Amino acid sequence: MLYTFLNAIQGVLVILFVLMLGYFLAKYRWFDSKVSDLFAKVVVNVSLPLYMIANLTSTFTKNELEHSARGLLIPFLSILLSYSMAVIIARVANVKAHRRGLFAAIFSLSNSIFVGLPMSLALFGDVATPYTLLYYMANTTIWWTLGVYGIIRDNKTENQKVLSIDTLKRIFNPPLIGFLIGVGLVLLQIKLPKFIFDSFKMVGGLTTPLSIFCVGITMYEMGFKNFRFDKDSILVFAGRFLVTPFITWLLSHFIPVPKLMRDVFIIMSAMPVMVNSAIISRVYNGDYEFATAMITYSTVFSVVIMPFLMVLIKII
Repeated sequence: MLYTFLNAIQGVLVILFVLMLGYFLAKYRWFDSKVSDLFAKVVVNVSLPLYMIANLTSTFTKNELEHSARGLLIPFLSILLSYSMAVIIARVANVKAHRRGLFAAIFSLSNSIFVGLPMSLALFGDVATPYTLLYYMANTTIWWTLGVYGIIRDNKTENQKVLSIDTLKRIFNPPLIGFLIGVGLVLLQIKLPKFIFDSFKMVGGLTTPLSIFCVGITMYEMGFKNFRFDKDSILVFAGRFLVTPFITWLLSHFIPVPKLMRDVFIIMSAMPVMVNSAIISRVYNGDYEFATAMITYSTVFSVVIMPFLMVLIKII
């Protein structure tokens, strides 16, 4: 147990070091919001899709991938159940009406790429990446449908369909397309030429450090001032770090999956609030400040909580 705790701390310290490096480089004006936007574009549109293709084709065989597919049920069901609970809690706990859709989204959906992927790599290694991507697939699909729809509905003047061409474009983004290409190559048993595979792997190696730098820059830009804990924020933290991971663990008893897959799903379900929540809230005149505060503080708290959660999943 002590070994697990210390190992988890080592993994978290890697994330924390790069996070703080990004934070202080932003503080000393080496990085700014434009650099963060550039890093995010590189990660989402280039390095992450290539990383997914290289990792999937080198990690899975056809039989292993087919066996892992049913594991998608756990993240989909856990997020949907958590979201449903959040909708009920928002009404029962009298969450402010103009943030109820946002509340449900950030209660149940996690930052599965910019924090989740680096954290998963630090704690479990490259072997966990395919399972991380399975969770991401469920997370991003629900985010761009139910999640965004709920945030839009917070502003009563907006009218948006859950399913539209615009929504589908967001769901089928470059990372998800890279994931699907990697799955297709594995299922068809097609091997990439060595120079292409090595190139994809090299560029894909940018994903983790650039992702963590983005979080560090965002934390600096958002700042730690003028935030007060209230009932709504405490409920969000409960959803992120207790409710959703518990539902994920519970479902694993009914849907048997490999232990590593289960552990990765639990860790991914306990990741901080999605950075996109602040962007979407701002675009649709939602409670942008609340989203910003939740992103910042849940990111900081996740670094502290992860070692204890790692010990807990080893016990259970």
